[in-house]
Amino acid sequence: MINAYILINLKPGDTDKALSEMRKINDIAKISVVAGEYDVVVRAQVKTLEQLLKVTNKIQMIKDVNKTTTQVIEKEIAL
Repeated sequence: MINAYILINLKPGDTDKALSEMRKINDIAKISVVAGEYDVVVRAQVKTLEQLLKVTNKIQMIKDVNKTTTQVIEKEIAL
């Protein structure tokens, strides 16, 4: 299983519509609205990098998405 964070910058406007579209995408485990450099952080869980590319492409096609940055999780440490 490949896990990744997709960091998203949205155009100013209707965040709720963009979030609604993201909820429809398979392989998205969590969506977090955040403060700071990015507006939304999505956690994707996929079987292959090809699937991760498809998820990223679907996010980028959402009207109010301005930019994405994908961070693949190499190792996760439970506390």
